[in-house]
Amino acid sequence: MSAVRKRTLRALAGALVAAALVVAPLVTAGASAGEPVLKGEVGVLQPWSSDTNKTSYWEKLYAAHKAVCYKSEGNTSHGKITDGGKTVTLKPFDPDWPGDHWELLVIKGGDVSNNVIEHPKAGVAYASPLNKAGKQSDVSHWIVCKGTTPETPPATVIPALDWDPATCDTAGVLRKNGDVIWTSVTNNDGTTTWTAAPKTGTVFPPDARVTWTVPDLAQLAADSDECRPDQPEPEVSSTPREVKNCASTSVTVETTTVTTPYVWNGTAWVLGTSSETVETTNRPMTAAEKKDCPLPETPPTTTEWADGEWACGDTTVTQTREVTTTTYAYDDEGTAVPTVTKNTETQPRPLTEAEIDENCPLAPGDIDSVCVGDVPYLGYAVTLPEGFEADSETPVTITFVNPDGEDYVVENQPLSGELLWPGASATAPKMWPGWELVNGEYVQTDGNFAWTRAGVTVRFEVNPSYSTEVQYPEASAECANPPVGGGTPASTDTEALAVTGGGVSPIVVAAGGAALFAGIAVVAIAAYRRRHASMQ
Repeated sequence: MSAVRKRTLRALAGALVAAALVVAPLVTAGASAGEPVLKGEVGVLQPWSSDTNKTSYWEKLYAAHKAVCYKSEGNTSHGKITDGGKTVTLKPFDPDWPGDHWELLVIKGGDVSNNVIEHPKAGVAYASPLNKAGKQSDVSHWIVCKGTTPETPPATVIPALDWDPATCDTAGVLRKNGDVIWTSVTNNDGTTTWTAAPKTGTVFPPDARVTWTVPDLAQLAADSDECRPDQPEPEVSSTPREVKNCASTSVTVETTTVTTPYVWNGTAWVLGTSSETVETTNRPMTAAEKKDCPLPETPPTTTEWADGEWACGDTTVTQTREVTTTTYAYDDEGTAVPTVTKNTETQPRPLTEAEIDENCPLAPGDIDSVCVGDVPYLGYAVTLPEGFEADSETPVTITFVNPDGEDYVVENQPLSGELLWPGASATAPKMWPGWELVNGEYVQTDGNFAWTRAGVTVRFEVNPSYSTEVQYPEASAECANPPVGGGTPASTDTEALAVTGGGVSPIVVAAGGAALFAGIAVVAIAAYRRRHASMQ
């Protein structure tokens, strides 16, 4: 077969396929990404229709090549169904058959598309198309056409179509070349599909575009979206409001913006629904704004009241404290500058009995052992500190302090008087400390307060207190001991009140059990006055 004839055949085949697309546009030459892979070779998948089941359809379409087509549902002398019903494979072309080559192979399966192969080759398995489920169908039937190569090759024509879109002022303009057969179909969305087919004696290049979808080219309606006037800018109004914060010296600015857009009412732009936004910003106060703020107010501060000096005999003490006052004034920058003033305040405060007790002890008078006849007594006189008031006529508690055992305590005694010595009795049978009466005879003993005979600490307490060591009457005193060996008891003459314990000074301060009061008695008897200063 000559090269010219082959080119003519390819061109004619292209023209026939293009003509077929007037009824059914080409789908694809192969599977794209995401499509199922078909078993066998794929030519062009074209939409199926009832016409494509007829051999006359294809003979007319390929009339330029004098196509003679045969329809088969199984194996024939032309070819057979292979790959389990999924492909068709042609046998070699028999020179005794009409024509000189295989012109066309159409494989049908399902109701979606046909696999159309121009100039199929013998021995190649060609695929059946997809069914509605998206899977490769079984071959239902196939059409094979024998063709004759034309003696004169057809002229090659390239179809061309373009347009100017419609505007609000004019209709659109469609332009297409005239050496092509044009057919059109109006679609439901208002567009028009134009399909090009070659005229007799012409063919299209294999890669020529043959279909175009053209939008409606009628002049746009005056009330259409495209022809309405430009939307005006929305109306915007802003209202600021300032809130001053003197604590942070800042101003919060709240700006309320109301935006009203224009909306199309079908004939004109009119104001629509407004929306509101609030934006908040902050800025520092100016000096003038700071000065409009109230000045800080700081309450005065004071120190604790502190006692001054006082002396025994005082009933009050003068207290002092420092008062700090802070005032503020604005400077040129609006800063509050403090001015601090300090003053001293005084006030009298009554002294408490506890303070007088702690610092002003009892003042002792004569304190000693005395004989009243042949009976030993403790004679005493104490004076309360000035400013201290007793709560009864007998406020004194007298304690003979036993360094090795239980003390001897007598309560509710007057501030002065005589107290029967511990272990002594003034009535029959008379007794003396350190003695006991056995079978009518006085016998010395370690009991009966014998511990008071060798010098004893005596404590006098009201609330202030005083302690001193008192000696028991000397052995020569008539009240020191009982009569022994049949002797006569000591005299009970009241003049014996003048007899005191031997060599014992009433101002000697006790030690040991009286250590709490050490250093008090001696100074008190010497008209003690002590200054006391303490901070409250």
